[in-house]
Amino acid sequence: MSRSVLVLSKLIALGGMAVAALAQTPAASSHAAVEKQIVASERAINEAIAKGDMKAFHSNIASDAVGVDPTGIMKVNAPDFDKMLLGTKIQSWNIDGSQFYWIGDATVVHMYRWTGKGTYEGQPVPSPTWASTVWTNKGGKWLAVFHQESTAVPAPAAPTAAKPASPPPGKK
Repeated sequence: MSRSVLVLSKLIALGGMAVAALAQTPAASSHAAVEKQIVASERAINEAIAKGDMKAFHSNIASDAVGVDPTGIMKVNAPDFDKMLLGTKIQSWNIDGSQFYWIGDATVVHMYRWTGKGTYEGQPVPSPTWASTVWTNKGGKWLAVFHQESTAVPAPAAPTAAKPASPPPGKK
Protein backbone atom coordinates (compact mmCIF):
# COMPACT_ATOMS: atom_id res chain seq x y z
CA MET A 1 0.00 0.00 0.00
CA SER A 2 2.80 2.44 0.78
CA ARG A 3 4.16 1.95 -2.76
CA SER A 4 0.74 2.86 -4.20
CA VAL A 5 0.59 5.99 -2.07
CA LEU A 6 4.10 6.97 -3.19
CA VAL A 7 3.26 6.46 -6.89
CA LEU A 8 -0.04 8.33 -6.50
CA SER A 9 1.64 11.25 -4.72
CA LYS A 10 4.27 11.47 -7.50
CA LEU A 11 1.55 11.49 -10.16
CA ILE A 12 -0.33 14.22 -8.31
CA ALA A 13 2.86 16.28 -8.00
CA LEU A 14 3.67 15.84 -11.69
CA GLY A 15 0.10 16.72 -12.64
CA GLY A 16 0.28 19.87 -10.52
CA MET A 17 3.55 20.89 -12.16
CA ALA A 18 2.05 20.31 -15.61
CA VAL A 19 -0.98 22.45 -14.76
CA ALA A 20 1.29 25.20 -13.44
CA ALA A 21 3.41 25.09 -16.61
CA LEU A 22 0.31 25.31 -18.81
CA ALA A 23 -1.00 28.23 -16.80
CA GLN A 24 2.26 30.16 -17.32
CA THR A 25 2.66 29.50 -21.05
CA PRO A 26 -0.14 30.54 -23.39
CA ALA A 27 -1.10 27.99 -25.99
CA ALA A 28 0.18 28.39 -29.53
CA SER A 29 -3.40 29.09 -30.56
CA SER A 30 -3.41 32.06 -28.18
CA HIS A 31 -0.24 33.40 -29.87
CA ALA A 32 -1.83 32.85 -33.28
CA ALA A 33 -4.90 34.87 -32.25
CA VAL A 34 -2.74 37.72 -30.96
CA GLU A 35 -0.63 37.65 -34.14
CA LYS A 36 -3.78 37.93 -36.27
CA GLN A 37 -4.92 40.87 -34.12
CA ILE A 38 -1.51 42.57 -34.48
CA VAL A 39 -1.52 42.25 -38.28
CA ALA A 40 -4.99 43.84 -38.27
CA SER A 41 -3.70 46.65 -36.02
CA GLU A 42 -0.66 47.22 -38.29
CA ARG A 43 -3.05 47.48 -41.23
CA ALA A 44 -5.26 49.92 -39.29
CA ILE A 45 -2.19 52.07 -38.53
CA ASN A 46 -1.17 52.09 -42.20
CA GLU A 47 -4.70 52.93 -43.30
CA ALA A 48 -4.83 55.77 -40.75
CA ILE A 49 -1.57 57.18 -42.14
CA ALA A 50 -2.89 56.93 -45.71
CA LYS A 51 -6.08 58.78 -44.68
CA GLY A 52 -4.32 61.31 -42.41
CA ASP A 53 -6.45 60.11 -39.47
CA MET A 54 -4.28 60.85 -36.42
CA LYS A 55 -6.94 59.74 -33.93
CA ALA A 56 -7.13 56.26 -35.50
CA PHE A 57 -3.33 56.15 -35.76
CA HIS A 58 -2.79 56.92 -32.05
CA SER A 59 -5.45 54.43 -30.90
CA ASN A 60 -2.97 51.59 -31.51
CA ILE A 61 0.17 53.34 -30.24
CA ALA A 62 1.45 53.46 -26.64
CA SER A 63 1.82 56.96 -25.21
CA ASP A 64 5.59 56.45 -24.75
CA ALA A 65 6.22 54.84 -28.18
CA VAL A 66 9.33 55.60 -30.19
CA GLY A 67 10.33 54.96 -33.78
CA VAL A 68 13.47 54.73 -35.89
CA ASP A 69 13.69 55.31 -39.61
CA PRO A 70 16.31 56.72 -41.98
CA THR A 71 15.64 60.22 -40.57
CA GLY A 72 16.49 59.21 -37.00
CA ILE A 73 14.95 58.38 -33.62
CA MET A 74 11.70 60.06 -32.67
CA LYS A 75 8.92 60.02 -30.10
CA VAL A 76 5.77 58.89 -31.86
CA ASN A 77 3.27 60.75 -29.69
CA ALA A 78 4.63 64.22 -30.29
CA PRO A 79 3.19 67.14 -32.28
CA ASP A 80 6.18 67.12 -34.66
CA PHE A 81 5.55 63.47 -35.47
CA ASP A 82 1.90 64.14 -36.33
CA LYS A 83 2.98 67.06 -38.50
CA MET A 84 5.45 64.77 -40.30
CA LEU A 85 2.79 62.11 -40.85
CA LEU A 86 0.39 64.68 -42.26
CA GLY A 87 3.13 65.57 -44.79
CA THR A 88 3.06 61.95 -45.98
CA LYS A 89 0.72 61.13 -48.84
CA ILE A 90 0.23 57.41 -49.48
CA GLN A 91 -1.68 56.30 -52.58
CA SER A 92 -1.29 52.54 -52.08
CA TRP A 93 0.39 50.20 -49.62
CA ASN A 94 0.62 46.59 -48.49
CA ILE A 95 2.33 44.58 -45.78
CA ASP A 96 3.34 40.97 -46.28
CA GLY A 97 5.74 38.30 -45.09
CA SER A 98 4.77 38.70 -41.45
CA GLN A 99 6.98 36.92 -38.94
CA PHE A 100 6.72 37.05 -35.16
CA TYR A 101 9.30 36.79 -32.41
CA TRP A 102 7.79 36.37 -28.94
CA ILE A 103 9.89 37.92 -26.16
CA GLY A 104 7.49 36.93 -23.41
CA ASP A 105 3.78 36.38 -22.98
CA ALA A 106 3.06 40.12 -23.17
CA THR A 107 5.63 41.29 -25.78
CA VAL A 108 6.11 40.29 -29.40
CA VAL A 109 8.04 41.68 -32.37
CA HIS A 110 6.18 41.78 -35.67
CA MET A 111 8.55 41.85 -38.68
CA TYR A 112 7.29 42.36 -42.22
CA ARG A 113 7.85 43.91 -45.64
CA TRP A 114 6.04 47.14 -46.50
CA THR A 115 5.48 48.10 -50.12
CA GLY A 116 3.66 51.13 -51.36
CA LYS A 117 3.52 54.26 -53.40
CA GLY A 118 3.43 57.75 -52.01
CA THR A 119 5.39 60.85 -51.10
CA TYR A 120 6.83 62.54 -48.04
CA GLU A 121 7.09 66.30 -48.51
CA GLY A 122 7.05 65.77 -52.27
CA GLN A 123 9.74 63.06 -52.34
CA PRO A 124 8.88 59.43 -53.15
CA VAL A 125 8.67 57.15 -50.12
CA PRO A 126 11.09 54.23 -50.26
CA SER A 127 9.54 50.92 -51.25
CA PRO A 128 9.99 48.21 -50.29
CA THR A 129 11.05 48.63 -46.68
CA TRP A 130 11.67 46.05 -43.98
CA ALA A 131 9.80 47.00 -40.84
CA SER A 132 9.44 45.74 -37.32
CA THR A 133 7.09 46.79 -34.57
CA VAL A 134 7.35 45.78 -30.93
CA TRP A 135 3.89 45.19 -29.46
CA THR A 136 3.16 44.84 -25.77
CA ASN A 137 0.03 44.11 -23.82
CA LYS A 138 -0.70 47.13 -21.62
CA GLY A 139 -3.77 46.84 -19.45
CA GLY A 140 -5.30 44.16 -21.66
CA LYS A 141 -4.72 46.03 -24.96
CA TRP A 142 -1.95 45.29 -27.46
CA LEU A 143 -0.14 48.54 -28.30
CA ALA A 144 2.82 49.39 -30.51
CA VAL A 145 5.72 50.63 -28.35
CA PHE A 146 8.55 50.68 -30.91
CA HIS A 147 8.71 50.74 -34.70
CA GLN A 148 11.63 50.73 -37.13
CA GLU A 149 11.95 50.84 -40.88
CA SER A 150 14.92 50.05 -43.10
CA THR A 151 14.93 50.67 -46.82
CA ALA A 152 15.33 47.36 -48.61
CA VAL A 153 18.33 47.15 -50.87
CA PRO A 154 18.86 44.65 -53.66
CA ALA A 155 21.17 41.77 -52.92
CA PRO A 156 24.64 42.22 -54.40
CA ALA A 157 25.28 40.51 -57.71
CA ALA A 158 26.97 37.14 -57.51
CA PRO A 159 30.72 37.47 -57.99
CA THR A 160 31.99 36.54 -61.42
CA ALA A 161 34.81 34.05 -61.84
CA ALA A 162 38.10 35.86 -61.46
CA LYS A 163 40.51 35.75 -64.37
CA PRO A 164 43.92 34.27 -63.56
CA ALA A 165 46.45 36.99 -62.91
CA SER A 166 48.81 37.71 -65.79
CA PRO A 167 52.50 37.32 -64.96
CA PRO A 168 54.36 40.63 -64.63
CA PRO A 169 56.04 41.82 -67.81
CA GLY A 170 59.30 40.04 -68.49
CA LYS A 171 58.39 36.94 -66.42
CA LYS A 172 56.83 33.74 -67.58
